[in-house]
Amino acid sequence: MNFYPVPPVIQAEIFVRIPDALRCTGQPTEWKGGSASPPSDLFLEGPTYHNGELYVTDIPYGRILKIDAQNQVTECVRYDGEPNGLVVRDDGCMIVADYKQGLLLFDPVTKNVSSFLTRRNLERFKGPNDLVISSKNEIYFTDQGQTGMTDQTGRVYRLCPDGRLDCLVDNGVSPNGIALSPDERFLFVAMTRSNAVWRLPLHADGSTSKAGLFFQSFGCAGPDGLAVDEEGSLFICHPSLGSVFVVDSEGVPKARIVTAPGGGKNLTNCTFGGEDGKTIFITDSMKGNVQRVRWHCRGAGKPGIDVGR
Repeated sequence: MNFYPVPPVIQAEIFVRIPDALRCTGQPTEWKGGSASPPSDLFLEGPTYHNGELYVTDIPYGRILKIDAQNQVTECVRYDGEPNGLVVRDDGCMIVADYKQGLLLFDPVTKNVSSFLTRRNLERFKGPNDLVISSKNEIYFTDQGQTGMTDQTGRVYRLCPDGRLDCLVDNGVSPNGIALSPDERFLFVAMTRSNAVWRLPLHADGSTSKAGLFFQSFGCAGPDGLAVDEEGSLFICHPSLGSVFVVDSEGVPKARIVTAPGGGKNLTNCTFGGEDGKTIFITDSMKGNVQRVRWHCRGAGKPGIDVGR
């Protein structure tokens, strides 16, 4: 039950469409064959803003694309993988959450992709989805695989700078998007197949307890990518409802961003960027568009490196 008034609706606009020349018609990876979505010539995810440019991933065709300051789109790299989430390190290299290969390292200067973390002990991951880096250079990432209501074994990990890998959640219901609160006291995780976002308190010793339900929705495919602004508001992409729901730090509804005219409903992920860090970029995954909305404040995160991720 919700006693709050309906929040204002904000309509996004199409920022850029991936040109036909960069849409794939060849054989995709096995990821596409296992997807419930109909075949398409790309599937955008992982928007990340870095040094005035926006990077996105194309999961089924193993690509990372770049949109420069003149809105020109280029293919940075294509490799044998299924890249989803991206996050930028202090040195400018990007960690890739790759469903097929684990965590990879992508250098946007050399265009080289290399292994970063492919196993936990000797066990392969289920299928990493998204990730975020803390101010202490801890990497939090979701290991979603094919988990859901009948297989509640999705995991959330923290990789420490010294190489220690901690499993914070091992009963996730398809853990997907992930974000930190501005003060890094809480970790938010989208649980797609239960249409929920969990909130995990992070204690001084690195542990978590009393994880709770922060946001509940409905629809076929629940919350996906997450982002946080500097006020602590959480942006929740919902690909089956064509919306990005915005709630404040207490979970109170604040706004609903709806897909642009001519855009698709599969809004999978979002990030903050632009010259002042106040533009929200949203991947319109199956239509192959990037949409955008101007916001009143900046995204949380490391200014100039990876705003809002």
